[in-house]
Amino acid sequence: MAVVTRRRAWSALPIVLVLAVLTGLLLPRLATASTPDPASASTNAVTSTASTYANNFTNVTDVYTDTASHGDGTRVPDIVSTSADHAVVAWREGIVPGHVDQGYIRYSYTTDGGKSWSQPQVLAQETTTFTYNDVVLYHTGNQVFAYLDRAKAGGANKTGTPDTLVVKRSTDEGHSWESYALDTDSQTTMNGLIISGHPLQSGSNYVIPYWKGGPRPNGVLTSADLKTWTLGKAAENNGTVPGENQIAVSQDNAQELVMVARAKSPGGNAATATSEDGGKTWSAFAEDPNLPSYDVAKDFFTKDSDGQYLYIYNPGRAGITSADPDYRDQLFYKVKPQGKPWSAAAPLIDTVLNDPAQPGCPSQPQCNGAGWDTYPMADEYAPGKFYVVWEADTMHIMVGKLDISGTAD
Repeated sequence: MAVVTRRRAWSALPIVLVLAVLTGLLLPRLATASTPDPASASTNAVTSTASTYANNFTNVTDVYTDTASHGDGTRVPDIVSTSADHAVVAWREGIVPGHVDQGYIRYSYTTDGGKSWSQPQVLAQETTTFTYNDVVLYHTGNQVFAYLDRAKAGGANKTGTPDTLVVKRSTDEGHSWESYALDTDSQTTMNGLIISGHPLQSGSNYVIPYWKGGPRPNGVLTSADLKTWTLGKAAENNGTVPGENQIAVSQDNAQELVMVARAKSPGGNAATATSEDGGKTWSAFAEDPNLPSYDVAKDFFTKDSDGQYLYIYNPGRAGITSADPDYRDQLFYKVKPQGKPWSAAAPLIDTVLNDPAQPGCPSQPQCNGAGWDTYPMADEYAPGKFYVVWEADTMHIMVGKLDISGTAD
């Protein structure tokens, strides 16, 4: 390519400098490659014929693909449905090399039952000042809420440790969003907490699960109006070292909450705790031998409208590490109908993709993500029927439909 030289317009230099400064302040920080193009979204699954899914898991689509990012990749999605045909997905897009668990938040929605998805849009933009760690969605009435864990951007914060909770609200089924202010005391209380599971309504209150780094305390916040939140007491760790948590109303007692958390427990199982006072206090965490975890990744837990529990997880094994080829490579599920034992573990998702290596591999953190199917979340759109979202290869946001309605009979 020929090199073209241009005469500098020295008289314009002050203007250029001002524009450069403003650009650096106002535009999002970019990786060494450009921000992934929203046009890379796909409505067709990019899986190879080697991919395998459970017979009751259908309609798999690739909501979004990013094979050009230089950062942590396309990760930690969530999904809520507002009807059988309408759902919205949000996820984090990491684009800064050497930085993990941070980026900006995108979203996409479907109006045809997941057959196609809108072009992704930005829900929260990463800047030179702020970046985002996680996003959790919640649908109630005609509102959809997005709970975003925000962190300070910059070279020192390479792990995306959040310090502020940002809330956005949609009144058009997740198609557009506006800021939603919490009261001042609640904002202070919730800053620094990580929201990793869907909120739910328990009696007259809303309940939202939280956890935090370090010793990994787990508990819930409660609210009567979604603006004023009260921090409940964390459950005693009891040697399980719980991580991301999910909550549901107990099968056995409508006044009791059940919390299930990823855990570093001695036996490799998820940790569970219960609350009989709406989440103000909790029993001590204990391993549940029915729910494998091995602290591999966030597990999904809920109760459906037929009263049965659903648990989706990466199976793991003792001693597994991120360097092992079977780390996060499949998702399994288990179901517990009301009054019955947990079902046997069953394979759910094993996606095989023909993706190029991420730029910078093998030195970048996201390089271990090749082959992953992990970080599942789900939402019930009809009795016993769920939209399930997960990240694949740290390059794809995938959605499918899981039908467990027959297991409650």
